[in-house]
Amino acid sequence: MNYDVLIVGGRPSGATLAARLGARQKKVLVLEKAIFPSLPNVPSSPAVHPGAMELLDEIGIPESAYASDHARMRHVRFNVAGLFSTVMRTPTLAAGRDYTYGVDRAVFDTACWHNLDRFPTVEKRQGFTVTDLVKEGQQVVGIVGNSNDGPSETIKARAVIGADGRFSFVARKCGAPVIEEQDTCTSTVYYADWAGVRPVCDEGPATFVYTTVRGLDVLFFAMPNGLYSVNTHQRSDRVDIGGKPENYYLNTLKSIPEVWRYLEKAERTTPLSGIKRIGNGYRQPSGPGWALVGDALHYKDPVDGQGIYDALLETKLLDQALSLWLSGARTWDDAMKAYRDDVWAATQPMFKTTVGRLKRELYDEPPWPVVRTLIRWTVTDPIYQETFLRILGRDLPPGRLTSKRLMAGCIQRGIARDALSLFKNTR
Repeated sequence: MNYDVLIVGGRPSGATLAARLGARQKKVLVLEKAIFPSLPNVPSSPAVHPGAMELLDEIGIPESAYASDHARMRHVRFNVAGLFSTVMRTPTLAAGRDYTYGVDRAVFDTACWHNLDRFPTVEKRQGFTVTDLVKEGQQVVGIVGNSNDGPSETIKARAVIGADGRFSFVARKCGAPVIEEQDTCTSTVYYADWAGVRPVCDEGPATFVYTTVRGLDVLFFAMPNGLYSVNTHQRSDRVDIGGKPENYYLNTLKSIPEVWRYLEKAERTTPLSGIKRIGNGYRQPSGPGWALVGDALHYKDPVDGQGIYDALLETKLLDQALSLWLSGARTWDDAMKAYRDDVWAATQPMFKTTVGRLKRELYDEPPWPVVRTLIRWTVTDPIYQETFLRILGRDLPPGRLTSKRLMAGCIQRGIARDALSLFKNTR
């Protein structure tokens, strides 16, 4: 075999797996179809929270390689159907950070790619298209492909890893089935970057979420160079693109006056990107000689901004499993079983929280009296706010968000705040 591990896909999941294996002096080849810098083919959340930054620290990628001061967001502002607004302050999370970054994926992915230059045993080739897998019986032992329409090459390795995204070629060629999926409540997302956006939060660069509570949210993320990424997030069964995504996107933004006032004097600076009926699920993670990681394995709605973190976490878990197998401490089957168990334990709680939020926040339509009372009491409650942001930062178990104790406290404190406000206004 030419290599210990061959990785198809050189974006964050593939590049960070290669970095971890390279730090162990394993012989690795990373193949990437694109030429960097370039954006990924499939839209994803641009949010990098402290948990993800800590994982990047571990493989030697500093904030300065992907971060921008304008895109450092310490606050999240929510506006609920124009009825009330609240600002949440990010608590101190992993590695003492109290902020999230909005990242330019072309810059971020390129930083992950160039970080591999630090590892002598890691080779990387961009502009390389994988066209087939090489098998001996049922065992995957390599790939067939070519560089820039050059002659076909066969490259062998002890293991082939698919880190090639939501529509993974490796997963398809290996016949990796979807083994868990939530496709009842799905969203459709379109987004672009804008310049000249009016400040969305008095406290500085921030995430801004406007929810109609009727199946449509609009999200703003502060981005480098003074830009904002503006995203429409709508339940799929109510989206009618009509073959004109540009019209759909602009008309959706203009349909909410509270949103459009931030954009009416702004200018869109990037092409429109989008994805319809975003799936949420898991594929079979491995088989004879192959494994999947990142979106190739575990894909979900971007609303909670967990995609980059989950990809980085899964590469850490796969690195551990591969290292035990390469050293002879475990068989392939045992190592891959441990990988599957570890990934499910690490990602399932947040996955269930995300699909639960999709149902509650896009598909359920609470009566307006409930929005003005129970939902307002919850969203404006300081303890709920800190819990919510700690969960998004993977600092608390996701189940805390819907615990009976937390919800009862929100209601009690909300009633008390309303009573105090009424007392003050009647004095």
